[in-house]
Amino acid sequence: MNKKLAILYIICISFFQPVFAHTIEKDTLKTEMHFPLADTVKYTQRQLSPNFKDKYEGKDFVYEVKPRAKTAWDRFWEWVGRLIRDLLGAGDKASNSYFLIYTLRTIAIALIGFVIYLIVTALLGKDKYWIFKRSSKKITAEEIMTEKLSQANFKELIEKTKQEGDYRLATRYYYLWLLKLLTYREIIEWHPDKTNSDYLYEITNQELKENFKYLSYIYDYIWYGEFEIKNDAFIKAEKAFTKTINTL
Repeated sequence: MNKKLAILYIICISFFQPVFAHTIEKDTLKTEMHFPLADTVKYTQRQLSPNFKDKYEGKDFVYEVKPRAKTAWDRFWEWVGRLIRDLLGAGDKASNSYFLIYTLRTIAIALIGFVIYLIVTALLGKDKYWIFKRSSKKITAEEIMTEKLSQANFKELIEKTKQEGDYRLATRYYYLWLLKLLTYREIIEWHPDKTNSDYLYEITNQELKENFKYLSYIYDYIWYGEFEIKNDAFIKAEKAFTKTINTL
């Protein structure tokens, strides 16, 4: 009987020993995994400035693209496009699109040309050919025939224009009178295609050349300048012309 109890005891111990060993091993592992951690990191508390958001409100930080507001000019062209499409009606879309683009371009070019015409007209005033007249700084044969340079009495013409207050025309008569005297003295040789620079080159007397150069400048400034000449400015120009004319 004692022998049987001893055998049973040994069997029981053998059966429960692995479970006990596993439990002890598991508890040991748990004990080893729990180790204290020390907080050794140093930190400093920082505070944001009250206006830190202002740095991010510039256009470089705006990522949302807002559509551009339509101007009156944009709405006008949209209206023109709708009008033309309504006029075209149904049909070949490719042909209609090409015709629409061509029509819009033609209208745009016409409008630009009209605006340029208005600007030029406003700048030049009534005389629309001023820009072409200014480029021609010479007395033509037609002007001589019209004003009868060789037979004209410039003293009377100048006095008449001065009384009328037309100082530009009076300056013109002074210059034509000067050219007539230079031609009569055989200092220059008249030709309808010659310019003032050509006549200046023909004058050999240095003093007379300088005077003619200055008087040509006055004439171009007053006659081709297309602006009103005051009495004081004309008196100065008249003195310069009469001084040279009296020496011829």
